Amino acid sequence: MTMIRFSRMCESLENETPTRKRFLIHSSLSHFSNKKDVISILALEYAQNNIGEKKAIKWLAKIFDVFEDEIEDSAYRWMDLGEGMKEFLSANRPDSNISITEFHRLLELDCSAINSDSYTQISDAISAMSAMEVKWFIRYWLRTPRNGVNKSTVEKAMTDYYQEDVKKHSVSHSLSGLVHYLENDIPPPALVHGNFVKPMLAKKYLGKLPERYLMDIKYDGNRYQIHRDNVDVIIFNRKGKIVTEQYSDVVDLILQWDVGQLEKLFGGGIILDAEIYPVDSEGNPAKHQSLATRVHSKDKQKAIADCPVKLVVFDCLMYDGESLLDDTYSDRLEYLEESIPAEYIAQSFTHGNVEAAYNVAINAGFEGVMIKDLDAVYQSKRTASLLKYKPPRIELDVTITSGEFGNGKKAGMIATYGVSVRSESGYTEIGNVGSGISDSEMDELSVRLKRIVDSYTNNKYFFLPRVVLEVTCDAITRNKDGTYGMRFPRIVRIRDDKNPVDSNTIQDVEEMCSNIY
Repeated sequence: MTMIRFSRMCESLENETPTRKRFLIHSSLSHFSNKKDVISILALEYAQNNIGEKKAIKWLAKIFDVFEDEIEDSAYRWMDLGEGMKEFLSANRPDSNISITEFHRLLELDCSAINSDSYTQISDAISAMSAMEVKWFIRYWLRTPRNGVNKSTVEKAMTDYYQEDVKKHSVSHSLSGLVHYLENDIPPPALVHGNFVKPMLAKKYLGKLPERYLMDIKYDGNRYQIHRDNVDVIIFNRKGKIVTEQYSDVVDLILQWDVGQLEKLFGGGIILDAEIYPVDSEGNPAKHQSLATRVHSKDKQKAIADCPVKLVVFDCLMYDGESLLDDTYSDRLEYLEESIPAEYIAQSFTHGNVEAAYNVAINAGFEGVMIKDLDAVYQSKRTASLLKYKPPRIELDVTITSGEFGNGKKAGMIATYGVSVRSESGYTEIGNVGSGISDSEMDELSVRLKRIVDSYTNNKYFFLPRVVLEVTCDAITRNKDGTYGMRFPRIVRIRDDKNPVDSNTIQDVEEMCSNIY
């Protein structure tokens, strides 16, 4: 099937209810022969392509031989580059015969440079597209479809279509990767080397402990998932993006474990839940912000030299090719101890005094402690089976949903952010925050936010939920009208390692309110 059929489907989804979107995707799937590509596009599971709105405008201006201002004006009028280009182009442009597979391939082309083969291929393709096809190519090119379809919508539509609990399998499979199994009535394997497993996330410790538990240090680093077999090592960040090249020194370290009795084990494969944190020249914990050097630097070898790191492992999800997701944490720890050298396993506390363990962790320069239910299976969601205890200020992962420009030296920058937590209605705003990051970080964040504007009303921008912040505040208040506010909020950091679905919920906020008052 062709791209035009996909574009018409997307057009029909724009103004429908979530239930109707789910039905329309379900009913449309039978018309596509290559469902894997359709699912991959709808769920945004294709590779990052290094294109942004500003660069896209330059490319489009060159493709259609017009001034960039003309493209920008059209995008501004319609508050969307895709819709703007649809209106900019002639309505009687003929439909292309571009296939879904070719559409998918084009979306994954590296667009780092305009003087590249990628530009030539995309230029040729766009020149052949109808106005509607151009609209939807641009939206998915920029990964901002703006049709109300997200991964959850696709997951539910697939469940209806295949009559199979897709959510259960999506813990360790991409939605597009499941298509092969579902189309051929093959039971998807629980875990596969190289397939990211959705992580188990912690709730805040509020004084209630599991019956049997273990505590270990909460390291101030980034969480990673490590896949190891006899062939290679793959490192995923918590979003599921492969970041192996950022940590070639960690890969070399892990490869050194391939000795003796471990050789056979690695043949079947292991999957480890781990943390990588920065250290100073003496091996002591360094500020988390220094990890940005590893994440963003183009000179990977220099980044390794400038930011040394340590690896700690705290869970084992697969052992010798067999899934451990349904094993208790106590049993998974035994497999972990058999899998890797003891010096790389997270430091645990055998006594039950949370405060004492917390003080040990803080005095050693770490964030706090994690409390883990020894009888709990691995759950790919936020759960009370995993608790975190950090300094007493309230900490939240929130999503930026609105913003306003600043004044004075912050004029031209979005300097105040309305932040939200997840709720049944989508997102519920709980207050504003505008301090805690540098002017340069604020300027960079403003550029990012301008690319995801959803609407503009009364001097206030509203954004698509894409950017996650970690914020801290003294208290959360509930106003008489039922709205929430934060007392003395401050941004801790921009969480590029988290998706909006990882942010806290309104239930979390309500618990924090009830805990305070």
